[in-house]
Amino acid sequence: MIPEAEALAHSIAQLTADVQALSDRAARLHQAGHPEGEWLLARFQTHRLASPDLSGPSARMILQASLAALEEHRAGLARDAAELERLEAASEAAARKEAEQARARREAEAAKARARTPTAEARPRTGGQPLGRISAPVAVGPGRSNTRFPLQTQVDLSSDSNVFTGFSTNLSEGGLFVATLSVLPVGTPVDLTFTLPGKVRIAVRGEVRWIREIDDRTPDVFPGVGVRFLDLTAEASAALQRFVASREPLFYPD
Repeated sequence: MIPEAEALAHSIAQLTADVQALSDRAARLHQAGHPEGEWLLARFQTHRLASPDLSGPSARMILQASLAALEEHRAGLARDAAELERLEAASEAAARKEAEQARARREAEAAKARARTPTAEARPRTGGQPLGRISAPVAVGPGRSNTRFPLQTQVDLSSDSNVFTGFSTNLSEGGLFVATLSVLPVGTPVDLTFTLPGKVRIAVRGEVRWIREIDDRTPDVFPGVGVRFLDLTAEASAALQRFVASREPLFYPD
């Protein structure tokens, strides 16, 4: 019976080690804020089995009873271990979702910060930097019908897929040119926000009517988009009229 007693002692030691390992995992789950971890921790403790005394005359009967009890504890421990794995998987999924949401919030905040901060092409140039030659752009679609007036101001521009800041070099009552590297396709609806002299803020819906892409042959000419105003409010229209009435128009060579 000695080999059987040694096998039983080994199995009980293995069960005890498994109970301890699972209890440690349940404790970590509880510390992470999952109340089920405390319940599982208590469940695991019920599966501990003490080594029996096999020195008396009833050793054979005690051995058999201990082996039966060992199998019951193993089965119960397996069921509780499966529940622990399910809770751990749910906890990891929740942690991943929270991390993704946090990353999405950070990206959204960064996008807002970029929209509020003028980009390199949108910053006013210093005295040592030439503004560039303003040339008549090639129209892609109907030509403009309004006289252009010089205006250098930051323009916040957004479409369904882009949010960026550009720099206006001229405008009319019907639209304006936005110098930017982020050229949008003709026909793209956009939302514009810019400020006229006198701190008059204009917010208007527009549409890209023509584009000017980067051309290595004319490096001093800004790339950008020509935008036509849509749905101007009465206040915005009046402000634009007052502005153009106080400025000398631009003339382009034929």
